[in-house]
Amino acid sequence: MVSKELKVLLVEDSQEDSLLLVRELMRGGYKLEHQRVETAEGMRRALEAVSWDVVISDYSMPSFDALGALQVLHESGQDLPFIIVSGKIGEDLAVAAMKSGASDYLMKGNLTRLVPVVERELREAAERRTHRQTQDKVRRGKAEWESVFDAVSDLIIITDAEGVISRCNGRVTSYFPGGYDAVLGKRIDEIFFGAEQPEGAVFRFLHSQGEADEDVRFPNLSGWYNVTSYPMRIEGNDRGFVHIIKDITKRREVEEEKRTSDRELLTLYAVAFRLQYTKGVEKVMGDLLFQLHNMLQMDFSCIHLFEGERLRMRASLGLSPAFEKAMKSLPPDEEWNRLAQSGRPFLGEEPDARFPEKAKKGAIAMGLHSWCTVPLKIGQEVMGVMTVGTLSGRSYSDRDVFLLCSIAGQLAVLIDNYSLYDKMKEKAEELYKSKMELKENLQKVKRANIELGRLNTAKNNFIGIASHELKTPITSIMGGAEFLLKYSGIPMTPEQHSILASVYEGTVQLRKLVEDLLSISRIEAQGPLAQKKPANLMHVCREVHNLFVLPLSERHITVTIGGDEADVPVDEGFVTLAIRNLLENAIKFTNDGGEVRLTGRVLKHARLKELTPTLRQFYSAFPNNIATAQSYYLLQVSDNGIGIPVDERVRIFDKFYGVGDIGHHSSGDTAFMSKGSGLGLSIVRGIMDAHEGVVWVEEAAGGGSTFSLLFPLQK
Repeated sequence: MVSKELKVLLVEDSQEDSLLLVRELMRGGYKLEHQRVETAEGMRRALEAVSWDVVISDYSMPSFDALGALQVLHESGQDLPFIIVSGKIGEDLAVAAMKSGASDYLMKGNLTRLVPVVERELREAAERRTHRQTQDKVRRGKAEWESVFDAVSDLIIITDAEGVISRCNGRVTSYFPGGYDAVLGKRIDEIFFGAEQPEGAVFRFLHSQGEADEDVRFPNLSGWYNVTSYPMRIEGNDRGFVHIIKDITKRREVEEEKRTSDRELLTLYAVAFRLQYTKGVEKVMGDLLFQLHNMLQMDFSCIHLFEGERLRMRASLGLSPAFEKAMKSLPPDEEWNRLAQSGRPFLGEEPDARFPEKAKKGAIAMGLHSWCTVPLKIGQEVMGVMTVGTLSGRSYSDRDVFLLCSIAGQLAVLIDNYSLYDKMKEKAEELYKSKMELKENLQKVKRANIELGRLNTAKNNFIGIASHELKTPITSIMGGAEFLLKYSGIPMTPEQHSILASVYEGTVQLRKLVEDLLSISRIEAQGPLAQKKPANLMHVCREVHNLFVLPLSERHITVTIGGDEADVPVDEGFVTLAIRNLLENAIKFTNDGGEVRLTGRVLKHARLKELTPTLRQFYSAFPNNIATAQSYYLLQVSDNGIGIPVDERVRIFDKFYGVGDIGHHSSGDTAFMSKGSGLGLSIVRGIMDAHEGVVWVEEAAGGGSTFSLLFPLQK
């Protein structure tokens, strides 16, 4: 017979009685580990030291008793069988002990029941432990489920069959200020729709496969949501529903942003295509307005051009006869004329005092609501304004204004080209009428022809790039190519990988071209709104240098950066773009193994006199065209490359102007002698105009070029 192990704590003052108990248990087949204690302190130490199976206690001892031992056992928190074995104990005392927690009691004179009682109590103790463990697991599982339920990012609501809410997770506090109290016990339609009755059974549709319902909006919440409902059985025959409400506002915003970007790119492409007409400026303006109505959902539009100081309407679409008549010709003293001359966009939610009085009445009569007017200008010269409007309650955002300004800038360039062409025709007629002036004017006509040829070439290059490049959905190509290259895991041959990498790199270059086009359009049409803050330009130069580490290392070009670490009030984003364009040009036109230097220093106002002869070539009004300050910061980018011919240094800041042979054009950013769109230096000049500073170029010591940026410091 295999002995069963048993750990017994004996609360007994008699050594002989303890031995009797031990012998009886051993006769019952137990292998004992036991300890005898006879005081409360001794019992506490024993309970802490060993994990006992059972406690057997005498009822009464000189310094301790069974009730005290029960108290000590309860204080320890252990659930052990407690059996009283006493020589004499009354019925009332035994009952009291049992009520205090004793498992059973025996008389010392009759120990035959000891082993059965111990076995029974051990079984019951094991059952209690198993029950406790089960209850603990249930409680822990419930707590874990509650934590998971509350941690879900979606709003989960449980209702009965009538739609009354009985349970919800913790996300309710993110959507309803009152939390659980504002939701529990209420009808689900009431808390989401309020007094308004929902169209369709949003919270009653039973999804057989759990698929989501269509996107919805709730009157009592902001944003967009997707609702999925599932049937559930609660108790007995009671039925209820689980509703999962997912907040999809961010997803909808991303989708709307993509639709807006696609619409803008498509609009720019369509406009660029329309601007290729050669049937006269009136035809181009009319076609442009028609395109804007289709692409941007406009209801009214018109274009005014300056004739002297008077603003005259040259094209319109959708206007009432009364409004068109009132706006046909605006003298200089009209508020609308003064606003147009400022060269800044202006807009409103309804016709107001800025309209001429008769025009205001006509606008109200034809239902004009939101409207926006943007300038047609090249550089700082305002040629006119373009006005668009709608009947609906739509408001024009900053993004809408920027897009309209970009379109207006392109139109201004085309109008300017037509104006130059008309002037050329007039000059030819004068030459035809007066042969006597032929010799005197021949050289002038030749220069004008060269100038017109350059402008036409620039215009054709711009229109060709825009019409060829903008028609491709850039964002979709980049995203798809990048996914296939980096994340799809699709096996590809080296040739396939190389082709796809070329597609991705080409798309990156195309995006840069589009960004340059939009930057120069913004600068010329609206002017960059510089948000000036103190910045360390040497630090900015180092950050820009980090962008060109790879091409610099491939071509072994050394770049050194050093100078005054003074803080300069600039728009850091625009200045970063300017420095990046200059450093990129320096790398392009510097031979492999060459050197590029970026330096900066503070100049006093008196030093401007030394710069005047050079700067007058680039700014005829210098120094009146820059902000007056006590000191200035001069940032210079120098290289020892191929340099720039003297007769082209002033013109390189013109839009689309490029030095040298167009055959050097390359899709690479930094390859030697590669050429871009001809917008970079024009963007730099526009940025310096916004900072009330100047930019110019000189021959560097030892050959190459030095580009200088002069920023005002203290006023």
